[in-house]
Amino acid sequence: MNKKHFIYLPTLFQKQWISILFIYHCLFIYFAYIIRIVRGKSDALLYWAITFDIDKYSWLSFAKFGTPFIIFINYPFIKLGFPFWFGFILYGLVGFLGVLMYIKWIHIVLGTKWFIQGFNMIPVLYFLPNLHFWTSGLGKEPLVFFGLASVFYAFTIEAYKSFSFVVGALLILIIRPHVALMLLLSWALVYFFKRKISLKKRLLFTLIYVLILSFLLYIVFKMTHIRYWDWQRINYFNEYSIHSFRFSGSYVPMLDYNWFYKMFSFYFRPLFYDANSILSLFSSLENVFVLSIHIIGLYFIVRFRNKIIFTEWLKWILVFTLVCGILYVERYANLGIFMRTKMMFQPFIIVGLLFIIKQSFTFQRSKII
Repeated sequence: MNKKHFIYLPTLFQKQWISILFIYHCLFIYFAYIIRIVRGKSDALLYWAITFDIDKYSWLSFAKFGTPFIIFINYPFIKLGFPFWFGFILYGLVGFLGVLMYIKWIHIVLGTKWFIQGFNMIPVLYFLPNLHFWTSGLGKEPLVFFGLASVFYAFTIEAYKSFSFVVGALLILIIRPHVALMLLLSWALVYFFKRKISLKKRLLFTLIYVLILSFLLYIVFKMTHIRYWDWQRINYFNEYSIHSFRFSGSYVPMLDYNWFYKMFSFYFRPLFYDANSILSLFSSLENVFVLSIHIIGLYFIVRFRNKIIFTEWLKWILVFTLVCGILYVERYANLGIFMRTKMMFQPFIIVGLLFIIKQSFTFQRSKII
């Protein structure tokens, strides 16, 4: 395992941005902490054992998949008496490492400079508000994002045995097995339809992936109490999940929407017509940017569909984004939850679409010449 794939070593140019970025991220850590305190209710309280007596449990009793594992990580700090705000600093710093890994990946696929009308577009991606907000709090998101950024980076440079790939994959698997399931399913679909693969390899691949996916599905069913495959039971749990958001502040009636508007709502809302607070207004601004990138990217995909190079990492991210949308629209009905959930794929699909747009600009210039 080569640690150069794990540690971020910025160049002199990048150090200028990282100093600013660190201060920017610290502001989000403070902001995330204050919001949790003001609201008085959050999962962070559970993760730091404020809502229950941790003395009744042993450390190993939390060595499980999902939420218990977060408490397992925090257990020593809690027992040593570290305050609640320390948890935000701890997870916020891990989230910052995830952002740095994400930036390292951006530089691999897009470079450090891409000027459009004299403006360098690349640093804009460093400061996406939703990315920093959800990677700055005490919770699963900083660890999961670090895992996803590490996996996509290692995959892009084909460093499958690197420390970053192994650690990233394990974090995703243990903390959010359903994300690991969607990630593996997406890659399986990409690999299965890959050209120049013999029938023997396809059959072997199918067998291995079916076994792994079955194991992940078993874990997910066990965690969600669905327990076994039954479509009516799954549908009941999905509807129950959506109805549970009915009395939340930013509830959206997903059951009343057609499939297209469900997907649109998940990917691009809240928009300005949803904004009822400063936070939702800023979210709307970011979603307008995201929607614009998608529209431009889809336009160029149609226009240069025979010329655009769809690399394996790009195909993986495109399929992963689609799979997430198809599954999550059946589970969630809250704009805030949409924003939190999207940070697992949205930063990556934005870069993927910009990769397509960058290629398309080259095609346009060559056509003009």
